[in-house]
Amino acid sequence: MNFKALESSKIKNRYFYRTEKWDWLTKEHIHVLDSKSPRIITMDPWPQKIFLEALGQQTISDYVYNVAQEYPKNKIPEELDDVILEMIESLLSEEKIISLSDKPVNLKPEILNPINEEGEINMQGEWFGTYQYNMPEEFKDERLINVDFTLTIDSVKGNRFTGKVQDHSETGGTPGIGIIRGTFNDDKIEFRKNMPIKSRIDEYGNHIIDESKKHTTLYYKGTFSKSKKIVTGTWKFKKTIFFWKGIVPHLVSLGNGTFSMKKKD
Repeated sequence: MNFKALESSKIKNRYFYRTEKWDWLTKEHIHVLDSKSPRIITMDPWPQKIFLEALGQQTISDYVYNVAQEYPKNKIPEELDDVILEMIESLLSEEKIISLSDKPVNLKPEILNPINEEGEINMQGEWFGTYQYNMPEEFKDERLINVDFTLTIDSVKGNRFTGKVQDHSETGGTPGIGIIRGTFNDDKIEFRKNMPIKSRIDEYGNHIIDESKKHTTLYYKGTFSKSKKIVTGTWKFKKTIFFWKGIVPHLVSLGNGTFSMKKKD
């Protein structure tokens, strides 16, 4: 099959290889540890497939033709090369978790293999994380894409824990030091987050602080990685807000989203 996009690509003859540590999140999904920031990366099936096969031993051109052989001859997608090139460019330039080389690359064992040692849960201490809002792209502010936070667990009794949480204001977080209370088992964690100050977004995208009221309780649910040092999951609360777009108010649900956090070594 003639792959036009591949033939015109400037990187078709370069070898691609992964550069970050990773682990299995479930039996089918992985997460990647970003060494450049305290975030955990999860991926859709296509970019995950490319990341796992980024072993530094085949060129991008070789890879496209090898993937094509996984399909029956009469069912090879016409835009297969476009899709693969787009995903590779995203992993290169946006996520920055793979790289290119003019020669084959032998991966270090810690990059080649997953972090597959079964860890033990140690809840007490500091966890660094980010959370995101599920909301239409047209209403998103850059400060709401990834809000960083630090969670400090002070007390653990049995499967229950309490502690404090502080959003990082420079990334658009809610001000003040909040209280958390939760439970955990070998696989799951749940906790409530109560912030002392209420905040909202005005028609200009600014955070408006109301120190006379407390923030609505937020509920977090997550799953431990195999190492027990990473948690990924979802958060929610029930309320919606009016978001002003020009002079027309829109009722937008900021009532749920995703989060991840990593235990400080």
